[in-house]
Amino acid sequence: MGDSKGKGGRHRDESKDPSSINLPKNDKGGLLITQEELKVAWDFFDTGSKNKLSSGDVKKRLQTFYKDISTREVKFLLNNQPEITFEELYALLKDNQLTNFDPVKEAFKVYDPHNTGFVDMDMIKSFFKDLGYGDISDEDAKIILETADSDKDGRIGLDDFRKMVPFGQPPDEPDGASSSAGGLGD
Repeated sequence: MGDSKGKGGRHRDESKDPSSINLPKNDKGGLLITQEELKVAWDFFDTGSKNKLSSGDVKKRLQTFYKDISTREVKFLLNNQPEITFEELYALLKDNQLTNFDPVKEAFKVYDPHNTGFVDMDMIKSFFKDLGYGDISDEDAKIILETADSDKDGRIGLDDFRKMVPFGQPPDEPDGASSSAGGLGD
């Protein structure tokens, strides 16, 4: 692997801010959330396939990533309801007016608890174990790193992470299209 930290890596302060990323927008100008993307997240929380999430379901899964999440915060996420269905959650989120929000960058923060600009591999190991997937060996961690490290600098930065996650991606542009083209709904 070698130490090539100076090669091609991007320091966290140079990472794209949400306003510079052309994320798909909904009809209200907020972040587009598709049913398919939400279903992936839903399935992570609905481990019993009950088609309803209780505050306990949400809190249990979120505590893997946010150890100190409060019941109050979980209730807020469920729109102060004791439980929520997929349809109710999608109805809440589809017409959001979130601007200057980068869901991938927010997710990345969980994997970078020390704000270094890079994924902490100890956190990856901890998440796998806490989610019931067992221990990750050093060899497995090396494979994860090598697979995710798209710029081959020996670390997983935000840009590497962005290439791995299936949500909050800029829209695909036709071949030859410029990334400086106007956004949706101009």
